[in-house]
Amino acid sequence: MRPGPLRTTRRPSCPARSRLGAIFWLLTVEFFIAQFVAQAAWPGYSMLTNDISLLGVTRCGTYLNPAPDGIMPVCSPLSLVFNLGMALNGVLVVLGVWFTRDLWPQTKLKIAALWLLALGGDGTMLAGAFPLDTIPAMHVIGAALALGLACFGFMLMAKVVWQTHRAFAIYSLTTGVLALLGFVLYVAEIYLGGAALSNGWPPGHKRSGISSPAR
Repeated sequence: MRPGPLRTTRRPSCPARSRLGAIFWLLTVEFFIAQFVAQAAWPGYSMLTNDISLLGVTRCGTYLNPAPDGIMPVCSPLSLVFNLGMALNGVLVVLGVWFTRDLWPQTKLKIAALWLLALGGDGTMLAGAFPLDTIPAMHVIGAALALGLACFGFMLMAKVVWQTHRAFAIYSLTTGVLALLGFVLYVAEIYLGGAALSNGWPPGHKRSGISSPAR
């Protein structure tokens, strides 16, 4: 009696659409490149004491920096690079959500997580499209979506894949928690890289980020 053909167990392959979505998410690293380029073009900029939104300010002038420096001169020569990098980052996030939507377990929790991540991407696009010195309210709304709302998307996604992909779930949960902690500290005006807390603000000012741009 001849033995039958050897059977091997194959793991289900990742659809091409999902792989494309993963590539879109990997390409979001471009934002850090854009940030580095814009930062390098502004010798006086410091990640420890300057608000990141100041890199996108389109007009040179004096602005309120929500860090120990208070009112300060701002001039970001490559603000366009930074703003385009931010807007593109949001586009890539949303594309990644769309193309990987069938990759995850089909649950209501997954739908909620992807919606939160997509809204975070929309917020990043909004913040890039409306720099701080153009329509501040739109920039702040975009930043809140990108920095605050998306955190919960990461944490929900960790719950979605906790039983099937534990390592990825831990990574996603850690990312969400750290991002949320950073957002809370930022809203509370607690700057770990600076010498002052919220009392370092000039009296009567809040985080509008705008003073008087040069004409």
